[in-house]
Amino acid sequence: MFETGTRESMHGLPRFTQPVLTWITGKPLHASDIRLILPRWLDVTATPLAGVFIVFALARLSRFDTPLAWFGIVVLWLVLVGLFRKIQVTHLHHAIHNRLFDSAVLNKAYAQFVPALLFVQNGIEYKKEHLEHHNANFFTTHADADAAFLAKLGFLPGRTKGELWMNLWMTVLSPVFHLLFARARLRSTFLRAKPTAIAVAMVAACGYSTLFALLGWRAFLIAVALPLFPIYHVSALLQFLTEHAWNVAAGPVRDWKHYAERCWARFCGERFPFRRSGIMGSVLFVRDVLIWTLKMTFLHLPIRVSCLVSDLPVHDWHHLAHLAGQNARDWQRGLYLRQAAIADGDRAGFAERELWGMPRMIDHQFGWLESIVCKYEYQAGQSQATET
Repeated sequence: MFETGTRESMHGLPRFTQPVLTWITGKPLHASDIRLILPRWLDVTATPLAGVFIVFALARLSRFDTPLAWFGIVVLWLVLVGLFRKIQVTHLHHAIHNRLFDSAVLNKAYAQFVPALLFVQNGIEYKKEHLEHHNANFFTTHADADAAFLAKLGFLPGRTKGELWMNLWMTVLSPVFHLLFARARLRSTFLRAKPTAIAVAMVAACGYSTLFALLGWRAFLIAVALPLFPIYHVSALLQFLTEHAWNVAAGPVRDWKHYAERCWARFCGERFPFRRSGIMGSVLFVRDVLIWTLKMTFLHLPIRVSCLVSDLPVHDWHHLAHLAGQNARDWQRGLYLRQAAIADGDRAGFAERELWGMPRMIDHQFGWLESIVCKYEYQAGQSQATET
């Protein structure tokens, strides 16, 4: 399932499209390409402000029942969920690594208070579990809270691809999954957080209640409840499921090479069609380009916007930057630094482990789980499942 040369197949497209393709795919052609990077302070402040703007835009659109209005609602849902996810998996993630701000005090404050505003896992629990996830003795095994969470959802080694695909669809559509996920978030926010964070969550709850009173149930459902909970859950599950070579039956990694084998990059896109000779070849090429454009627009772009946000396509670089002699603190340039590492000899083996397109990412993960010969019977009490 790993691919090489996919981004390079797009090199013949007009130069002005390349920065856009770099952003959509998550992979630049060259490390020196034009870089679309916001200043960190602007990124951190603009993300929630854009979210507030979209909430009110959704509330306005909720008044209409036309196809065009619903198309706009779906588009804004994807963008809003992507902003919510960015706050957690990018800003909060790097805050607990003490890399979001230069000040340790600001990082700690962000990790404590911001999760309370979105009712996601509190910063204390998230930091503990995530830093354990980085530990070679825990990484992707049954002791890894992330792997344990997926195991409880039925994504176990030894199951067939067909069983795993069916399990994915049943999970996404299951009200029980969404209720359990929501309960886990709310319990972490209101019962297990620090008192100051709980106080912030109570203020946030009052704010949401005020919005409900002002907007009405229909507008609140469309503008707040659906993107903040069920759609958020689907985005989190797809991102989380495809992130690493999960295997609750595995033992600790033996060395850095073994560790790297459980990491990969996830890019949004697919190979650009090749030209054929002759008149019929030209017709087929035009058809293939049209299909490629439609898939980039309606499949890969939505995934990039709503699921694989910010630096998530190069999450392998986050884990392995030091193998390339780079510093993971420079996460905003991760897309380009990973490409620079490849051009500089690729000591970390990044180019060997690239997945393209969400369907292939999921299929690769399921193929990996299916290939594990030893069935593993998951003990529900062995590891405590937690939210993404």
